Amino acid sequence: APPPLASYEYPSLPITKDRRELISLIENNSVVIIRGATGSGKTTQLPQYILDHYNAKNASCNIVVTQPRKIGATSIARWVATQRKCTLGSLVGYQVGLEKMATEHTRLIYMTTGVLLQKLVSAKCLTEFSHIFVDEVHERTEEMDFLLLVLRKLLNSNSRYVKIILMSATINCRQFAEYFGTPIRGKMNPAYVFEVQGAPYAIEEFYLDDLHKLFPYRIDLHHPDDPHISAEIYNLAISLIQSFDESEAMKESGLTSSERGSVLVFLPGIHEISYMQEALAKLVHKRLQVYPLHSTVTLEEQNGVFLLPVPGYRKVILSTNIAESSVTVPDVKYVIDFCLARQLVCDQDTNYQCLRLTWASKTNCNQRRGRAGRVSKGYCYRLVTKEFWRSEIPDYMIPEMLLAPLATIMLKVKLLDMGDPRSVLSTALSPPNLADIVRTILQLKEMGALSVKSVGKDHNEDGELTFLGRVLAHLPVDLYLGKMIVLGHVFGCLDECLIIAASHSPKSFFAIPSMQQLDELYWGKENFIQIKRIREVAELYEDLKKRASQFNINVPDSSQPSDYTSTHRQKFILQVVIAGAFYPNYFVQGEMDEDLASRELSGFNPRTTLRSLPPFSFLYYKQLQSLFRLCGQVKAISFESSRAYVEFYRTSQDSGVLPEVSLALLLAQQRPSMELSVYHTEQIEKCAGNRHIIHMRYARVDVDFQSQSVSPVGVLSSTADPDKLPPNPLFVVNITEVVDVGHFWGFQADEASLEKQRHLTAEINKRTLHPVTVSLYPNLRCLAPYSEVAEPSLYYRAKILHIRGNTVEVFFLDFGNTANTACSSLRELPSDLLSHPFQAHEFQVCGMRPSAQSIILGDQWSSRARDRFRTLVNGNSFIVSLYSILHNVMRVELLINTETTNTSVADILVEDGHALKVEESFDSKQNNGVLMSLYKDMETGMYVPDATSSCWKDRKKEEKELIDDLLAHFSRNSQSCLTSAFPLKPQVHLNGPRSPHMINFHSLMSLSSRTVCIERDSINSLALNENPHYKHQRMLVARTVSVNSTGSTCILLRDTSLMPDIPGLPALVTMLFTPIMELRTNEERTCYTGALCGLGWNSQTQEGILPERDVELTFDVKFDVDDITKINALRVAINRLVCDGPCGTLHLGPDKIGHLQEECRDSLIRLFTDSPPREAVAPLYYEKRGKWNQVDPSVRMDIVESGGAKTRGVLYQLHPVTLLNT
Repeated sequence: APPPLASYEYPSLPITKDRRELISLIENNSVVIIRGATGSGKTTQLPQYILDHYNAKNASCNIVVTQPRKIGATSIARWVATQRKCTLGSLVGYQVGLEKMATEHTRLIYMTTGVLLQKLVSAKCLTEFSHIFVDEVHERTEEMDFLLLVLRKLLNSNSRYVKIILMSATINCRQFAEYFGTPIRGKMNPAYVFEVQGAPYAIEEFYLDDLHKLFPYRIDLHHPDDPHISAEIYNLAISLIQSFDESEAMKESGLTSSERGSVLVFLPGIHEISYMQEALAKLVHKRLQVYPLHSTVTLEEQNGVFLLPVPGYRKVILSTNIAESSVTVPDVKYVIDFCLARQLVCDQDTNYQCLRLTWASKTNCNQRRGRAGRVSKGYCYRLVTKEFWRSEIPDYMIPEMLLAPLATIMLKVKLLDMGDPRSVLSTALSPPNLADIVRTILQLKEMGALSVKSVGKDHNEDGELTFLGRVLAHLPVDLYLGKMIVLGHVFGCLDECLIIAASHSPKSFFAIPSMQQLDELYWGKENFIQIKRIREVAELYEDLKKRASQFNINVPDSSQPSDYTSTHRQKFILQVVIAGAFYPNYFVQGEMDEDLASRELSGFNPRTTLRSLPPFSFLYYKQLQSLFRLCGQVKAISFESSRAYVEFYRTSQDSGVLPEVSLALLLAQQRPSMELSVYHTEQIEKCAGNRHIIHMRYARVDVDFQSQSVSPVGVLSSTADPDKLPPNPLFVVNITEVVDVGHFWGFQADEASLEKQRHLTAEINKRTLHPVTVSLYPNLRCLAPYSEVAEPSLYYRAKILHIRGNTVEVFFLDFGNTANTACSSLRELPSDLLSHPFQAHEFQVCGMRPSAQSIILGDQWSSRARDRFRTLVNGNSFIVSLYSILHNVMRVELLINTETTNTSVADILVEDGHALKVEESFDSKQNNGVLMSLYKDMETGMYVPDATSSCWKDRKKEEKELIDDLLAHFSRNSQSCLTSAFPLKPQVHLNGPRSPHMINFHSLMSLSSRTVCIERDSINSLALNENPHYKHQRMLVARTVSVNSTGSTCILLRDTSLMPDIPGLPALVTMLFTPIMELRTNEERTCYTGALCGLGWNSQTQEGILPERDVELTFDVKFDVDDITKINALRVAINRLVCDGPCGTLHLGPDKIGHLQEECRDSLIRLFTDSPPREAVAPLYYEKRGKWNQVDPSVRMDIVESGGAKTRGVLYQLHPVTLLNT
């Protein structure tokens, strides 16, 4: 049975006196518009009047009240339930997103605008409710306007007896009244408007003109076209907050410290809130409790704004417009309004969205004003002049429907099935213009939500809803995420796609705590993760899974195999699915000048090194080491000119970019930038005494942290030191440790080298060895035991790789292999034994790279490729031919001695399909030239062993002594160096770190001339081009693309995914997922040179239908008719899993779906692993770029999908083929 209504005494609010009149008006009119001041009781009291009225006459009712935001719906429902002394979820409840606190007995439910809209579109009638209260109608969001449209349509068609009540404090009553007018005797009778007279307390307003007397700041007047907050205005607001203590003391002498009024400051966004919060935090002696209030703060801090402040403290809330209507804090006495807002706008050229800083409207500012004066007299301070307020602040905000993309609304229009989008949306309160409707229709066609097949002259204004479109309309996520879910179903990675979609839909579960007062689970607290948000993701995942299952899209019961190959295959398929979902947000890396980048790095390793800019070199090496310590263990720093190159120890066997380098590059984005405490130049020169020092200001100096040495670098130093080179470029190697395919450690196996090893081993093991006395740490050089089976252990030179409890993993410096041993078994390495050169060398096979098959089925190399390489080198000695030495790694051709000839291992791996032939890098080629020249000189007797003069050596020795003296002096006298002449150490900002190998991306779409920026939080914003000598394009996919908020010169990418480095991948992915494609050929029509991808062309104008989103591909690998046939076959396979009709998705059994999914997965892998591999070609750019209909109809062959009558609403049309001359 429903719970009995508790007897309830209404609070005394302005609306209370009008209770009977309002009940009568609502009962006797279909639509009533109510305007009343904030705090008058509209939202909380009026729905209760109706509830109690129906209860009194023993009649049933079902009342819904909408709120724009979740926090508003939940907090108001809680407040009403508390006032009525009933359990939340019984008589009074709420529903926001997935969270529902209501039962079948709930009679008054608060819900977000979006939840109600979804219910009404699905039901296509209003009769689930007796009364629909729409609150805060002045907000004019896209959802709000569409809800009003739906209410009006359904009210006039099939729900005539439902009562609709529109409410706001600042509504334009006439506009709404006319919109909901009813025809009576040929005339439109406007809806009834009721004004609630009075407000809880008076509110006094002030402008900059009034404040000038209090605070004599010099403030530049605002400009209407340049909305911003100057430092002076921030300072004024802070001074204003400080002045409230004095004004309260003067006006209300009896006020206790616990009754100080709270301050609500309206700021446009999180950055402005952070700036203000930091400034208030510096007011040490002011007792302020500051709370930020915006969508990304932790839930605890959101709830903190409702708590009473600590006695003696004043609560200050820094809020976005979330507190304008959704959140009511009762004890607010002062409102400070900067009169600014961030509004979602669309860039005219790109249709990309951005939040732009604009002046808030008078409607919004009056709504903010009403937040004060709930419990006592209120004060509102507007930080603009009276004249600016009167003449420049707009009366109303531009409705979002006129600014924001309409895609989600458009799908709801199609689901409503009440006419074409143009006709339906023309009945909106503020109808969007036709151009925006057309653009949205076209983007839905591009996405595949509407069919690209169209009939009639107005085909750009409507389209048939596809199977994908119907699914998207029912999923409560961004449309592109919805498409990813559907493609995930097609390619058998639905579960992963559901998780990704769920985790990208709610607000981030990473907390942005301002006061470090997290009260979540310990793990969440330690990692700044909001556990409640993770639970929301889990709930949304379950909800999406349930909604998808209604369309026969189900997560399979049996899990996928999780071996190495299957895991990487699945990862690749998922990456392609992500790319397909976010078509055409495709970007490729710009070309890099390899020669220039090499020179800029001065020969240092781009994978482990980066450039910084300390203004004075070697004296600050310890400070630099300390700055980079958070990133990783610094191996060496090299100073040259005004640059410093920082090199990290390699912590893994992975040959890619070190994580330490990425972390270091991230430091460059920190604000404030890194700083060094430096000495005055004159002070340093004075310390040198009479010695010449000016030439040392920008000297080349190397710091080696392993040997703790700081040494000047000789200008004639070279990587090609003959003493360290093998006597011949062709030599024998013993391979001791395989790191990866083509990457191994070994040592020279000629008799002279082996004799050196035997002598060194004997020398070590005849001595008395002592345990290591220092604490163990990675890279510590020591002696470690090793023994082959059934042989006694001997000690060898080693270094520590990893420490694991009581054991360590060590690397043997003369052999190249690794072993685990007890910490206690390690011995000190005598210093005289450290001087012998290490015998082990690191090798990489030159001239090859992983094939597409290897990349797809593994982490660069597949398990089959690894097994094959290990099998090939599973012997003792091999001949290698030295090509170059790069960063202490010998790049070699590895040869296997067969009965007839020496065979290259690279050739065998290429033949097996594991590898591709590739040119060596610029640095490697250069070094090869130096080495071959040196070997030639040594062979002909032309080489002079040491041409360095003794004078030069003496000079370097003097420089070394000078460096040591300066370091010792400043280390010893760090504080005493501060004198009256030099009282303080200057702080110098560092420029960097950065790397010349950082990737710049550009768009594949027609707007490619724009600068592309990746959001700073993304690891891809720090992506380095590891192989600039690879000339094929590499692709980046972005989930969201927007223009920056200050203008449209830069395109900002969020949620990016860097695709695998496979030649031809960008073209294959684009051709696979584009709606329509036209192939390009060379003049002789003997080969394809590229393709134009997009929505095709208008037959009347011959122009592109959506030209700004067309992609002009220029092939850098060879494609033929067979490739286009494979793409079409895969598109057919996709269509069979996403279509309507008798053979559509809804009618397929689990076994059939599984079979079709495996067919799609296999076809996709085959498409990318073409055998033999597609050959590289020089790009041939098409002359008429972006122009459609360039193919002669006589050589164009249209391809039609068979069995089309049994399926409809398919996702993809088949590409026509341009016939080539043989």
